Amino acid sequence: VNICETSSCVYYDLDLISDFCSENDIFLVVDAISSFLANPLNMVEKNIDVVITGSQKALACPPGISVIVLGENALERVENNTCSCMYFDLKDILKNGERGQTPFTPAVTILLQINQRLKEIKSQGGVESEIERISTLASDFRKRIEDLPLEIHCNDLGNSVTGVFCVDSKADDVVDALKNDYGIWVNPNGGEIGEKMFRVGHIGNLTLKDNDVLIDALHDLEKRGILK
Repeated sequence: VNICETSSCVYYDLDLISDFCSENDIFLVVDAISSFLANPLNMVEKNIDVVITGSQKALACPPGISVIVLGENALERVENNTCSCMYFDLKDILKNGERGQTPFTPAVTILLQINQRLKEIKSQGGVESEIERISTLASDFRKRIEDLPLEIHCNDLGNSVTGVFCVDSKADDVVDALKNDYGIWVNPNGGEIGEKMFRVGHIGNLTLKDNDVLIDALHDLEKRGILK
């Protein structure tokens, strides 16, 4: 089984991965939790066997619902497999789905929110329109930080979020100042690059006006000597 993550930071070339899996008879499972509804993804065109996503991120509902979409090969594999785990018994889940139910009590309130959110997306032009909206937000932000002491080190960014590197300032100082002084929340980054990098999201109930507010705040931090 090959797990391909179409992550929020790096959007992998699914054509290359799909071709490799097809040529080598590898089962292709795509982690689309960060990219679902933010980047184009077509299971049939890319020969994807399974797509995994969730109720959070671009779907913009609370976490708590896992969504697993199975292609024909995956369905056949599930039907011919004896599951040793009660919780992850996809055969049982599919059987219950025939009567419109789940094996156990689901997070009903989140399902209702997902239903409403899907209606909202449909009324606003559908999946393509939602992807375009998020892409526009991401492109606008990335273009407008070009004159700031910030850098983007990745050439293959997805639309969900932008990882931003500080040139001479500390990322924590920028993150804290945005939160405490402007009421703006961006995401700090952990690990070895945590001191230099923070992440700006482009999903959820955001507009170009929100980008205006953030860019203005970043310019103000530069004037104050916090962003340098």
